[in-house]
Amino acid sequence: MLKRHLMVGAVCFLGFAAAEAPHISAAETFVLLSVLFFVPAVFRFAFRPSKTLENVLLRSYPIAALCAVLALITDFSFFAFVWLIYTLGLALYAVWRLMKTNIHRAKEMSVMMGFVYLAGGGFWFFAYILKIPIMDFGPLIVLLTAVHFHYSAFLIPIFNGLLGRVLRENRVLYRLSTVILLISPILIALGITFSKILDVIAVALYLTGLYVNAYLVFKAPFAVKTARFLIRSSSAVLMITIAFSLIYSFGVYREEATLTISQMIWIHGAVNAFGVILPALAGWRLENPRPFDEGSERTFSRIYGKRTIGENFLTDIHAANEIHYTGLQDQMRELHSEDFSTEKLAPAVISFYEETIDYDIKAKVTWSGWFRPFARMYEPFSRRAGQIHLSMNPDWYTMHTSMKGVDSDRDGRKNVRAWIRTNDKQETVFTALYSAYRSKGEGYMNISLPLPFGQMTGILKPYAHKQNLVLTSRRRKSGAGDEGIYLQTKWGACHLPLAETFLIAAQSETSLKAVHHMWLFGLKFLTVQYRITHTSAGKQSK
Repeated sequence: MLKRHLMVGAVCFLGFAAAEAPHISAAETFVLLSVLFFVPAVFRFAFRPSKTLENVLLRSYPIAALCAVLALITDFSFFAFVWLIYTLGLALYAVWRLMKTNIHRAKEMSVMMGFVYLAGGGFWFFAYILKIPIMDFGPLIVLLTAVHFHYSAFLIPIFNGLLGRVLRENRVLYRLSTVILLISPILIALGITFSKILDVIAVALYLTGLYVNAYLVFKAPFAVKTARFLIRSSSAVLMITIAFSLIYSFGVYREEATLTISQMIWIHGAVNAFGVILPALAGWRLENPRPFDEGSERTFSRIYGKRTIGENFLTDIHAANEIHYTGLQDQMRELHSEDFSTEKLAPAVISFYEETIDYDIKAKVTWSGWFRPFARMYEPFSRRAGQIHLSMNPDWYTMHTSMKGVDSDRDGRKNVRAWIRTNDKQETVFTALYSAYRSKGEGYMNISLPLPFGQMTGILKPYAHKQNLVLTSRRRKSGAGDEGIYLQTKWGACHLPLAETFLIAAQSETSLKAVHHMWLFGLKFLTVQYRITHTSAGKQSK
């Protein structure tokens, strides 16, 4: 389908050149280069042609592109409106993908945000054709803004997302540069509109993000040598051209123009189009990195909390059923994968997860010093809500546990059971809805915590280490897998900057110890220690 799109683009471009000759506008030409060639060239990195919605967008592209050409030739607003509607359709599709599929990582967010920014290009293109007066901008500035949103704001996030698919190291640095690249177009637009100082700062920040991105490009392990050469060449040229943007912005700030707009059109038009975009597109098409979670669907509970949760929450909302569960997991071997086998676990660990109600639990909560003031402010709210109510008392205390079946039709997951834990004061500590699922040959624990008007879901990946069980939401260095912690509401889900790890170790045939660590933005803020004893051991000791 790409060949058909490119053929349509070539015919449309020749038609535009013939109609506008000999007075062809350079800025209009660069907009059309993106509309006719660069936009369809990146479809393969985001679209899944087997899906109906993607097919509609792919098949309607030639009509939208033809309308963009006719808008420039005729100045008829209807044609520009069609291109605007098409770019808005792409943006809505991107938002839908982020909400409905397992695209929760920075790299896939970056790819989809490129299409969101393209809608900004559609708007500025529409404003240029209609000669809509925006602020004090003349027609040329409006057109150049459309160029910006059809080039750097659109394509750089997509290329950055593709880079994330091949990176195996420097993940923290990559996420930082991704945030910079995604917010910079907005900051630059605000700077141009309202403040010259903000414009200089925004361009400097954008330059920093691109230089970090270039560093990562030169560190990335490409599989195809030709792709590596093309993509690195593209980054090297971009490091030069973006420096001219900072020089231009600084000149505007000082009101001493170092570079003219005409010069910037050619630097950011011709050089970026043929020295940055084309090599990068060719390179990424050769490398063709696919998303780790392609085809994977998120699995979230559909049960949301009310103002208060508490131990009777499921009964109050009529979501409990009569199924009797004894453990958090029916059979631990259902979670097996290449790097997890129950044969490597101590029998007591398996027994605890499959016969949880037969164990007594004591807990000790330790808040990190830097977080303790926030924990004190949080405690009254958690007590009132009856959820995630962790004590400020540093002593050991008994957790009383019970288990209820949960209506799977109401929840949306399979074989769901609620593990409810209360303290000696009859306050609810946790009401957690446990389930499990498999994706791409791997098993995951899926734990939902209803919150007021939403819920938090932890997707945990199991590992075996010296007969101990490790459950973690922390991402692998490769970026593969579904693990993570998410906030889910009726309006969608987002990945939270939280991570947690459980270590469960057998001390004897009837006793275990466990440690639960949690991090916020990479900083540990909570440690919960558990002493777990089989009820039969307690009776024997008496």
